[in-house]
Amino acid sequence: MPVTTAVITKRSIPNRKSYPGIVASPRSIDLVARVEGFLLKQAIADGAVMKPGDVVYRIDPRQYEASVLAAEGKLAEATAQRNYAKIERDRNEPLVKVNAISQQVYDDLVTKYESAEGEVQVAQANLIQAKLNLSYCTIGSPFPGLLGASKYFEGAVVGTADTANLNTLVQIDPLWVQFSPSSKEWPDYQVQLAKGPLTVTLTTDGDRPQRATGTIIFEDNQVNTKTSTLMLRAEFPNPGGVFRPGIYANVDVVLGDFGDAMVVPERAAFAREADIFVWRVKSDDTVESVAIKPLRSDGGELAFNTSRLQVGDRIVVDGIQRLKVGVKVIEVPAAAAPAAPGASAPAAAPKN
Repeated sequence: MPVTTAVITKRSIPNRKSYPGIVASPRSIDLVARVEGFLLKQAIADGAVMKPGDVVYRIDPRQYEASVLAAEGKLAEATAQRNYAKIERDRNEPLVKVNAISQQVYDDLVTKYESAEGEVQVAQANLIQAKLNLSYCTIGSPFPGLLGASKYFEGAVVGTADTANLNTLVQIDPLWVQFSPSSKEWPDYQVQLAKGPLTVTLTTDGDRPQRATGTIIFEDNQVNTKTSTLMLRAEFPNPGGVFRPGIYANVDVVLGDFGDAMVVPERAAFAREADIFVWRVKSDDTVESVAIKPLRSDGGELAFNTSRLQVGDRIVVDGIQRLKVGVKVIEVPAAAAPAAPGASAPAAAPKN
């Protein structure tokens, strides 16, 4: 039977793992109207890129400016009352010592001063609250992010229970990608994380796939008992805004490598029931099937373990679909050999 063969070699194969992941934002907040009033102005258009401190919305401030003035007046009045009560107390303090006035009269003066002091503190608190409410009339961006779509526009009354949420601000650079390896793989992650930052590569699907590289920054503190997985989070830069929160991506992680693993072309392997085999060419040019334990495929090559093969053994690469145990083979150039059913998937097992 004409076949082409390859010799088993040894080399290092990266232990590459792939997972489905979802892109998330480190910070996503609702821009909320904390006071009620007419929406006076939207200063920045929907979908704009925001900088910290950029003003997005302004609520009509006039009623809150009036509240500040009223609170300032109350504070001035309370301060004057407190100051007068203090003068009265201080003036009569030496008189009570010489019994020129009764202790009861002096105690009333002390009480009036302390009460006036309390009124000043209440007035100060009311002024702080009035100024705070006035500040809520300006709604700005607390961090760099991308503005969403407004739910209410200029002229609308906002700030009620049903109209408080005006928009959403989402950080888009950097972003996170979250994925969940099996808990059985966690020891491999621990080994690599102990050596330093662990790099991940994420790729989107579609006609124009996008790629980015980040590092793992978080490991969850519990395994999900329903799926037996552990959530990991990697952070990656997104300067062009190509990735958006909610996008699904493929996440690749290299957990070290399989050092000195035996390697053959991936198309040499075929499946028989639940096991994977290759055809070995013996010294008399007949073939036998040998079970292998695949470790990892990489770039069209398959790393594997088995005690029945060794470096230098010849393995059939093309023509495996017609072989049976004991068939004698002859090596021919690759173009002349019968084509394998597929280069990327194991061929169907022939019968012995």
